[in-house]
Amino acid sequence: MPAWFTTLQVALGAGAVAADDATLDFYAQDVFSQGEALAVVVSPSAVDELQLTVKTLAAAGVAMVPRGGGLSYTDGYLARQKGSALIDLARMDNLVELNTVDRYVTVETGMYWSTLNDLLAPHGLRTPYWGPLSGLRSTIGGALSQCSVFLGSGEYGSVGDSVLSLEVVLADGSVLTTGSAAAGGETKPFIRYFGPDLTGLFVGDAGALGIKARATFKLIPREVDIDFVSAEFDDPTAMIEAMSEISRNDIAAECFSFDPVLLEQRKKRMSLLADAETLLKVVKQSGVMAGLGLVASGRDFVGEDKYSTHVSIEGKTAGEVAAKVAAAKRIFAARGQATENSFPKALRAMPFVAPNSMLGPAGERWVPVHAIFPHSTAQAAFKTLQAFFASKQSWLDEHQIRIGYLCTTVAQQAVLIEPVFYWNDSHTAYHKRVVEADYLKKCGEPAANPSATAAVGALKAETARLMRILGGIHFQIGKFYTYREGRNAAALALFDAIKKQLDPQNIMNPGVLK
Repeated sequence: MPAWFTTLQVALGAGAVAADDATLDFYAQDVFSQGEALAVVVSPSAVDELQLTVKTLAAAGVAMVPRGGGLSYTDGYLARQKGSALIDLARMDNLVELNTVDRYVTVETGMYWSTLNDLLAPHGLRTPYWGPLSGLRSTIGGALSQCSVFLGSGEYGSVGDSVLSLEVVLADGSVLTTGSAAAGGETKPFIRYFGPDLTGLFVGDAGALGIKARATFKLIPREVDIDFVSAEFDDPTAMIEAMSEISRNDIAAECFSFDPVLLEQRKKRMSLLADAETLLKVVKQSGVMAGLGLVASGRDFVGEDKYSTHVSIEGKTAGEVAAKVAAAKRIFAARGQATENSFPKALRAMPFVAPNSMLGPAGERWVPVHAIFPHSTAQAAFKTLQAFFASKQSWLDEHQIRIGYLCTTVAQQAVLIEPVFYWNDSHTAYHKRVVEADYLKKCGEPAANPSATAAVGALKAETARLMRILGGIHFQIGKFYTYREGRNAAALALFDAIKKQLDPQNIMNPGVLK
């Protein structure tokens, strides 16, 4: 073993530095792809250990790839250089400071979103954006590097809109602090802006500029009252038009939609065990009658071949919520018809679930591709995507690829459109370790079908290119979506200068933001 490997073992302990074949193989995979072979997986448990790890690897010229919860499907933590070191942040999951007076919380970036939510709940507080649906396994740092959206995003935008300050370990092992805390002395991390906004540089950077060690978020009171509204539509134009109207009027904390294919997949995947657990939580949070309503509506609360939209509406008073509910119902009634609100109710009862959705109900493989569009172009973009896939129908049939859609609003400005691909192929070592064993047993495993997976890879790339042509932009850039193509030359020159200053050897996750 090289000297740097021994140095890390002595400093961190043998259990924190792994190089066995099974570990290296697993950490070289994500939901969809396989990266180059790794040399080592290092798991620091504190900021000083992370600093030592980075400094040691940098001195040896070893490329580093940071990993959070490991739920990427855009090659975010897959190495592009053989012999890279993967730095697993999972052990860095401590609460650093909870300041209820100044309304901020500081945590290490390996903490799961579900853990943070549980820590804040007894205090009647939460972060404005409070996690992705994968928050049971998704980490704070991963969401920041990906610029994640979902819970709270209808009102508050992406994770980047809720963060105040970061502590980032740079390629030389030093720590860069952003936000007001960078002023030093007794200055707390209570405000993001004190001069130029350095925090934003590290949001959505996919780990290109450094490894986020700690993050500080603003806190808000948890909702006092909440209600839910759902509607179904005959066509996607009406659905997206309704979503945009909900978004522009700042009505919903979450506003999301399914096409008939994706809704069918979600219905099939709901196991009896999951239904029972969800029911218990609905009863606990909303009362026995709400729970009985969920049972009565069952899984068939939206008609076949219908597009459906679901909103969660929060407020400080019952009156505020009632007014927003009435507004949502008016918007929906003008374009579709009301249906049972079981889905958003169940989602809020169990916002964080195991990542079983990366396999379909019959064990199919799964991967999405997305773009965010302004309201003015979202409807046309959806139609163009549908026409694009329709033009490939015989090819899709040949490879047995099914396509569904998930859409969600982002603050008051945009709609995220996410085609989701399902196809038959055998499961990887990654799936067999990350998906729950009970679900794996129930859904089964298709026969190996590498040609279909290759076809999906090509389709995913072609779809992403089309979305950029249509004016869409991307979160979760990783090493899949294009960042540099067509970008303003002065903006690129500035970014490149910053990258060179912070990472002169280009050893921080090389290959991202291509």
